[in-house]
Amino acid sequence: MKLIPADAMRRMPWKNGGGVTTEIAIEPAGATLDNFDWRVSTAQVDAAGAFSRFAGIDRSLAVIAGGRLTMHRADAEAVMLAPGEAPARFPGEADVHATLDAPLSDFNVMTRRDAWAHHAEAIALAAGERRSLPRLHGGMQWLVYCVHGVLSIGADDVPQGAAAWLDAEGDPDTVVARVGSVGYLVALWPVG
Repeated sequence: MKLIPADAMRRMPWKNGGGVTTEIAIEPAGATLDNFDWRVSTAQVDAAGAFSRFAGIDRSLAVIAGGRLTMHRADAEAVMLAPGEAPARFPGEADVHATLDAPLSDFNVMTRRDAWAHHAEAIALAAGERRSLPRLHGGMQWLVYCVHGVLSIGADDVPQGAAAWLDAEGDPDTVVARVGSVGYLVALWPVG
């Protein structure tokens, strides 16, 4: 297991230059926006605009805090996301334009479709509540991101704004909330 404190996360411009993202984790290490297998990040969104396009990538996006975001796609109905709701899943090559009712922070998971798959979900746990992280696929990894409160994995605490990456079979398999906590669980596994 690898703890990823907030101050160790890399800040960088969006692919389309429209804002700044905070990269929580990327595989392989040192990959760029053009050659990653998977990537998990957050971003501050202050204005409406077009999403960056990522051909061959599956994406999941959720709103962490702030206003509501509405995703407008030419090939689908508009999807509205509010803080704490389940992530919306969509193809990275889709033309998406976002509108928002106030500045917000989002949580983004991207996997290269021909190499990796993912499942992302929001969690809200009461103090002492537990959540298991089963290994359902060969090579499966978990990333746990804490939005609010303190989540614990084994003997390690994951405070607000930090993450933990469980990439080995022997890593702990349960998340426990130290206090009422909110976060995201991301399961990642190779395909093929």
